[in-house]
Amino acid sequence: MGFEVRVDSAGAIEIVRAAVRFVWGWDATDVRSFARRVGWDTPEPVGTMRRGAVFSRTGLKIWWDSAMFWGSGRRLQYVRVPVSDCPATAHRELLADALARVRAAFVEVWGEPESGAGPDEGPSWVFPNLLVGLTIGSDTVDLMLVNPLDQRFWMDKRHDGARRRAGLGGWGRFTEDLAEYLESLATDARLVVTAPGGRYVQFVVEPGEFTGELSRSEFIDPTWRYGVEVEDQLMAQGWKPSEDANWWRTLPRDAGRTAVSHFAADTVQALRILDVRAVTDLVADAWVEGGEDLDVTPLGIPPHATARTQRAEFLRSNAPYGFDIGPLRVDVPGGIEIARAAKDFDWSWARADIVAFTERLGWRLEGEPGPSDRVVHAKTELRIDHSRARYCYGGDRLEAVCITLSDSIESQLYEEGPPAEVREQLTAAVTRAVEGLRAELGAPVHGTLRHAHGPVWASKNLAIGIVPDENTVELYLVNPAERGRQLIIEQQQTARRAAEREWRQFFDDLAVVVAELPENAEATVDAGDRGTAHFHRDADGLRVSLDAEAGLGLHPRITGLMRANGWQRPEAARPVWRCGLYRPALYRDFRHFVEFALWPLRTRMGPYTVLRVRSGAEDHDLRTPSTGATGF
Repeated sequence: MGFEVRVDSAGAIEIVRAAVRFVWGWDATDVRSFARRVGWDTPEPVGTMRRGAVFSRTGLKIWWDSAMFWGSGRRLQYVRVPVSDCPATAHRELLADALARVRAAFVEVWGEPESGAGPDEGPSWVFPNLLVGLTIGSDTVDLMLVNPLDQRFWMDKRHDGARRRAGLGGWGRFTEDLAEYLESLATDARLVVTAPGGRYVQFVVEPGEFTGELSRSEFIDPTWRYGVEVEDQLMAQGWKPSEDANWWRTLPRDAGRTAVSHFAADTVQALRILDVRAVTDLVADAWVEGGEDLDVTPLGIPPHATARTQRAEFLRSNAPYGFDIGPLRVDVPGGIEIARAAKDFDWSWARADIVAFTERLGWRLEGEPGPSDRVVHAKTELRIDHSRARYCYGGDRLEAVCITLSDSIESQLYEEGPPAEVREQLTAAVTRAVEGLRAELGAPVHGTLRHAHGPVWASKNLAIGIVPDENTVELYLVNPAERGRQLIIEQQQTARRAAEREWRQFFDDLAVVVAELPENAEATVDAGDRGTAHFHRDADGLRVSLDAEAGLGLHPRITGLMRANGWQRPEAARPVWRCGLYRPALYRDFRHFVEFALWPLRTRMGPYTVLRVRSGAEDHDLRTPSTGATGF
């Protein structure tokens, strides 16, 4: 794409050196003390999150120079420090390269690493008073400074998860993965799982249902053909015969998570009935009709060796309009002239800029702009089919000017989406635009442009960038103050991701507890004065009830969602909220159920609520999810 993803390896090394010399108590007093030691801004909560994580501006030479201190109560668990820019999701390989660069710099100083950094994967280096790690976060390469006790907790959880998954066996793991994969498929997706001899199962995702198709005896290799006994087993399992086609069955897409699990389990059992002896005999192929191949890695089996290039070739040869087959025009000289004018313009980033900048460029406003308009359109002089610009406002504050710089690939003209060759034209147009501005403005960095990501040329009063949208290349002129506002949003999202990671681990652990309950046994999750959830195992499955305290004061919006998702509201005879999970169930169903069951109670929890899990006479040492509130 022609832009740089910066990594401040030197800054990261200096932070680690300071951290190794720092006397860690791993409590709230470390937050301000360490920030002062490394020269960061005073840590403070972000936005309205007064009881959550605290952040500090680091001054590293990257786009999001903001570190997060994460803990619970007065205990500090880790510090997360982004040390790279954030490429868009479509360029994750750039993050892998950035991680390799900073890892190499660390190896030169501290030698070869170990693995695992707190809650994340990645290389790590162990010191007497802390663990230092590198990991790929949501959008950046992050440096982790981890409390050794917290590191031990996360390492144990990784080992527990690996042991639990290994205990499922090959077919058990594949069943769990297949159910998750089916739920993730979009409409018009196809998945084919194939075994030797032409035995296969195919899934078709239609707007209202899943359809499964299983290979009929007459249509497979004679070595693997089967008789009436196998057919009787398939019919008993719910597969339906057809006179001139394969076995089939359907499932409504709104049947629910547990129903999808049963669908996947029955499919796996059908493959075993057809004498597929091991998961290692399977390969997979997945795609969206009229679109791209899908990644089958989450299934844990290899992709089919035969590429599906025929589909792409068919789409290229059947593009509906010759306009889209030729090169996509992008007015690079016009974009450069706009960038030059924008750099020289005296931006106030107020509504007065509409008329002034429009006149400066010789554009023409489309209608009379009103004082409350969020978007004002203008006609530009660029040499493309739809030469328009948009002034985008938040109240009276001008946030960005977005200029269409290219023709459109007109994706809506393709019933099944534009073919790869057409999409590649848009990518090539973006590259030409970036290289043109590079020659004029120098090397860009990757940053955030209003709500988008892209190559950025930043100055004190203006950020210029290139952003590809669904059909065109856009030139963005952005108010630099938006970077500060976007940083607050990014900090809030970082804190939420950290909290959700803690909750995911809690639910993983709780699912194991309730899944292993013997019949007629009970487990409780006690939130003190916030209430208690009771899980009871019986012959039919697992039931949960919330005591009167847990159901107290729930917002009507929450109770409405509960009732819509199967909860039974309190009655005179049974004054508690109730819900159930029926057997058989996969581990993923228990995992989903406990999250669903604790959601009402979770909405009532305060930042310092402690959850205690007990079954029978046993207290389970499940760690209450942290909130990021370190009490500093």
